[in-house]
Amino acid sequence: MVRTTSARLLMATVSMLALCVSAHAQDATDETPKTTTDQTSDDAAQPVSERTIVLDAISVTASKTGTSVIDAPASISIVDQEELQRRQPDNLGDILRGMPGVEVSGGPRSTVQMPIIRGLTDNRVVIRVDGARANLNVGHKGGLFIDPEVVKQVEVYRGPASTMQGTGALGGVLALTTVDANDMLEPGQNIGARVKAGYTSVDHGMTWNGMAYGRPTDNSDILVSVTRKNTDDFEAGNGEEQPYTDDDYINGLFKAGLDINDVSRLTLSLQRYSDDHELPSAPDGTSTDNLTDRESTQTTAVVGYEYDDSANDWVDAEVRLYGMDNDIHEVRISDGRDDRRELQTVGLEGSNTVRFDLGGGELFTTVGGEVFRDSQEGRRDGEPTPGWFPDAEMLISGVYIDNTYAVTERLELGAGVRFDSFDLSADGQEDRTDQAVSPRFSASYRVTSWMQPYVSYAEAFNAPTLNQLYNDGLHFSMGPGNNNFFVPNPNLDAETAKTWEFGTNFKADDLIVGGDAVRAKVSYFRNKVEDYIEQSTDIAGGTTTSSNLPEAEIKGFEAELTYDTGVVFAGLAAARIRGENARTGEYLSNISGDKVSVSGGYRFVDEGVEVGGRANMVDAQNRVPDDEDERDGYATFDLFANWHADEVVNGLTVNFGVDNILDQKYRTSAATLYEPGRNVKISASMKF
Repeated sequence: MVRTTSARLLMATVSMLALCVSAHAQDATDETPKTTTDQTSDDAAQPVSERTIVLDAISVTASKTGTSVIDAPASISIVDQEELQRRQPDNLGDILRGMPGVEVSGGPRSTVQMPIIRGLTDNRVVIRVDGARANLNVGHKGGLFIDPEVVKQVEVYRGPASTMQGTGALGGVLALTTVDANDMLEPGQNIGARVKAGYTSVDHGMTWNGMAYGRPTDNSDILVSVTRKNTDDFEAGNGEEQPYTDDDYINGLFKAGLDINDVSRLTLSLQRYSDDHELPSAPDGTSTDNLTDRESTQTTAVVGYEYDDSANDWVDAEVRLYGMDNDIHEVRISDGRDDRRELQTVGLEGSNTVRFDLGGGELFTTVGGEVFRDSQEGRRDGEPTPGWFPDAEMLISGVYIDNTYAVTERLELGAGVRFDSFDLSADGQEDRTDQAVSPRFSASYRVTSWMQPYVSYAEAFNAPTLNQLYNDGLHFSMGPGNNNFFVPNPNLDAETAKTWEFGTNFKADDLIVGGDAVRAKVSYFRNKVEDYIEQSTDIAGGTTTSSNLPEAEIKGFEAELTYDTGVVFAGLAAARIRGENARTGEYLSNISGDKVSVSGGYRFVDEGVEVGGRANMVDAQNRVPDDEDERDGYATFDLFANWHADEVVNGLTVNFGVDNILDQKYRTSAATLYEPGRNVKISASMKF
């Protein structure tokens, strides 16, 4: 097919372009190597068009030593505030679209979407919101509720990350960070406010947000935000209305910070999300036979403490206490059946990093630990649901040590190990206990100042979920006498992932014109998951159960490249991933088709105007399990523009965009519901 050939050619182009950049960079950049632990390098000091390069951002998932994304021996992508403004995202899918190796499951309904990283999703991906674990996973019903208006940065770590993140990080980590007062206040400003309104044409949606923020004292800051969003059902690319895709939510955020002294800071984050709309009981599908009035609420609280004194090599510490309460309440419209599922997560984590000068080399040693408890409760018409969503608890605790050793200015080694144990209990079921050790190793060598090859090996551990172990009773009905029932499997083993990754980071400034910057990351990975847990449905036998596959293998290629002159900017990303049962050769679910994403734009600096566009091309996917349908390929094209109109009205910013400008009818990976058609977006904000 033409589309298949084009996608493969574009993907090959990514690698070739990275190599060409490297060749040119040899003459264009300073040959003095930089170590990954140098956070005030010459690259950062130079006025690279006086703009922030996103891959230079500091990673919050890779380590506790403040490593920049471009220097990390790992596959990491970031969506920053500038890119969020361009996208005007309505949901998680809008935020992650085009990121290599990353998709979203659940379809376009925002409260059902969950991240897929390298073909792994649900409890195989650690999700953190301001550091708090978001562990809710209720089958077809989703479990992550976000307000894009308060998101400052989204970071995705692709690959096993259990050494730093604990259980669940087989596929990777999704970390969302919300704004605080320091992000909103202008230089010299001690108090301020912002109001914002937005409109989307495809669903006649309206979004309102109001923020107030300030510094009550010289060493404290506060932010309060309220968002209200209301939409109708949207239309797909063929003009057909997609029923029960409307949305109505309110989100409140309160954040405060106190600088105790010059080296220590105390923070508080409180967030409350509430959504109320009519949805099918399985909202990730197309069936509308079983409608419910659903209320989804998520309350998050995080208290943090940080101590960072550059003059003290022995203490660089942080402690975080967090809690998250998730509640999904559904009342079936046909007969008033009342279902409620609640998950409460409470956790405590802390770490300290010590710096050693080893005579020509620096060693950073981080020691840390985490303990958290998940408590879930299910009710149907006020009665417990032991087989469907049992009252259960899971306690997981872990300790780790992680080392980064800058042997020379060019060579850096990393090694760490984590020990986790978990205890699971459910009413009417046998208790479960298990433990795991998750090691990691990495090595990178800066061949020149612009090229840094690396190799890494990591293992990850994932305990089976309470639902996978204990689900029992009716799953679904296809008519009188034709029912499908869950079969519990309390003997499920924990999953273990073992991944090798080979990659290269490229970093060059002043490459083509003075002040420009090129950043690129290219990698190949091979992930073997032992005791892979797969849920299978036997229609003829009338059963659904989870079981362990001896071994699954997921491998692939990913690349990401950005270029920015301060006036012209461009980006390119690509991924090619394959997944199969290593014993039988049967394909795995949730593996996306090959994809390439291209973006670019131009800044009219004097006028405060930016214009650009993006394209997202995904190949057809016929490598699917026998019980799944093949998926068509698609290509979507978007336009965007924004205007910082301070010269006209001080504090005014206007954003405009058109998503899916060709009105393509398409579905994303593993989704059954079509995505929105052409969507004109416009928003305006005013800061005071």
